[in-house]
Amino acid sequence: MADPSLLQEARTYVEALIKEKKPQWVEYHDFNHAESVVKACQAIGAASNLGEEDLEVVTLAAWFHDAGYVEGIDGHEERSADLAASFLAERGYPERKIAQVVGCILATQMPQDPKNVMEQVLCDADIAHLARTDFLELSGRVRLEIEHRMRVRLTDVEWLTMNIDFVAGHRYFTDYAKTNFEKQRSLNLAALREALRRAKARQDPEASRPAP
Repeated sequence: MADPSLLQEARTYVEALIKEKKPQWVEYHDFNHAESVVKACQAIGAASNLGEEDLEVVTLAAWFHDAGYVEGIDGHEERSADLAASFLAERGYPERKIAQVVGCILATQMPQDPKNVMEQVLCDADIAHLARTDFLELSGRVRLEIEHRMRVRLTDVEWLTMNIDFVAGHRYFTDYAKTNFEKQRSLNLAALREALRRAKARQDPEASRPAP
């Protein structure tokens, strides 16, 4: 049986951890992101016919999947998995389920490579924002995070090119995500390509003029 109190404990723990230790450069991978991934996870998991216990596993993994960002981006998946494993072991969670939580978290590392349905669910939930109607706003926060962390200022062309490569190169794994996310992802990708066209035209107005 799933344990609602454990899920609430996980939520509280991650929220406190991020509040206390979140680096100043984190603009996107914050507690709001964790919450949105949990919600997406539950919707995708239910549609993928996950049982109650498996849905608990992926929800726990969703709460912790980016917790390692509090110590930096490099290797954050492994740190997130370690944080989840320690938290769950202290509460007597079964080792088999801890291993499943860890597997789900590690599967989110890019390029994603999920090995089972639970891992597919978390991977799709983690990148569900590519198919949201507020994608451009969310990706703007990703841009700020990259710029603050790397202490650089990306040009619009640089950022849009980077963003297009990511969105165009991504694929969803679950039938639910393929059915419900692909149309809006394609619309968002088209919006990015149009924004890139306009950005390049601003850089080189002559290039946007028709040939005589």
